[in-house]
Amino acid sequence: MMTLKYDVAIFGAGLAGISAAVTAQRFGKKVILIEQSSVVGGNATAGLVNPFMRFWLDDELLCGNFFREIIQELRKREAMIENCFDSEILRLILMEKLKDIDVLFRTIPVSVIVKKEDKTIPNRIERVIVKSAMGNEYEILASIFVDATGDGSLSYLAGCSYDSGDETTHENQGTTLMFTLGNVDFERVQESIKKDPENFFKWVSPNAKVLSVGGYFKEVRKAKEDGLEYPVDYFFFNQISSPRRVTVNTTHIWVKTTDDFEISRALKELHKQVETVYIFAKNYVPGFENCYIEKIATYLGVRESRRIHGLYIFSGEDVAKKMKFKDAAVKAVYGIDVHKKTENGNSESDFDVPKYEDYYEIPIRSLISKEFTNLGIIGRNFSGTFLGQSAAIIMATCTDMGEAIGRIAGMVSESFYEIL
Repeated sequence: MMTLKYDVAIFGAGLAGISAAVTAQRFGKKVILIEQSSVVGGNATAGLVNPFMRFWLDDELLCGNFFREIIQELRKREAMIENCFDSEILRLILMEKLKDIDVLFRTIPVSVIVKKEDKTIPNRIERVIVKSAMGNEYEILASIFVDATGDGSLSYLAGCSYDSGDETTHENQGTTLMFTLGNVDFERVQESIKKDPENFFKWVSPNAKVLSVGGYFKEVRKAKEDGLEYPVDYFFFNQISSPRRVTVNTTHIWVKTTDDFEISRALKELHKQVETVYIFAKNYVPGFENCYIEKIATYLGVRESRRIHGLYIFSGEDVAKKMKFKDAAVKAVYGIDVHKKTENGNSESDFDVPKYEDYYEIPIRSLISKEFTNLGIIGRNFSGTFLGQSAAIIMATCTDMGEAIGRIAGMVSESFYEIL
């Protein structure tokens, strides 16, 4: 088995992992980034998640430097309108950011070797054994490890404690398979909104610079009466940067997201839902008569699976009270966003117009394992309650988590606890 030595080893090449890797490398650290797929960017690229949800308050940008770099690069390439972006151009930008970093694609962690101290001192991860899709195994030695896998896979293998699902019902958030449609007539969409605004959620505006549309309640009811097995009570899509294209965020299924077989079942079912929603759009929605399926996400949109226990558990109360922390790592404004398990998906009350009056902060302690001194936990597997995590998993916030933990990884020698 080949042994590879690095200062920092990061698992997961989504926006959080890439941000951490690039930031640590800029501090002079030797970094390796391990990614299970062949794609960088995670849900922002392979998951077709769009747009970047709110990362500003009034005229102030709350995001960190790395996310600002991404925005600037997208705009330079004319691949971003407002907060909507071209996912393929983003892939190119992210790959360019990684040009000086070792990246091992199609590789997952399979075992974690830890150094156990006495009961008063948290443990350390010494090395991680990874296996590639080719069947090759490598031993990764590093001083600092970061789990940005989304599912907390590295932390799970290390034996970390974690939570999953709602604290009362233990149900996970709904999963979604995003897809894009081309050749949409936006003028007809705007006409529909102007003609019958009550047929849409309250926040929908026909005059928005970039259309974000949820509703068509009457059309959905008619389709269901006609026998179409439509998954929810609305049709929800966002205009994206290229002409006449939308990304559709409508499919939903609720499964146990830590169960491999349940996840696999969800993927099968959601592909059926993609076709159903596409048929609905072509046959019932004005402006979509000549649309076509352009892309279906290769990543399943999992909103929540494992939430690894950190030195602080970020909560929904922290979001509601707009909490500030002395060890603040991230500023954010996006609110609690739970996709509830109900008979017909989300109710209209879940889509009320939000108020953005102040920001909250996420402390660095929520990004550091309470059980391993040299393990960072970022992205959707960071340390949070069910409600707290639901607010903090938007792409800008996850990117900022990565920059924060990457900065600290660049400053410390062997432990994140050195900065506490």
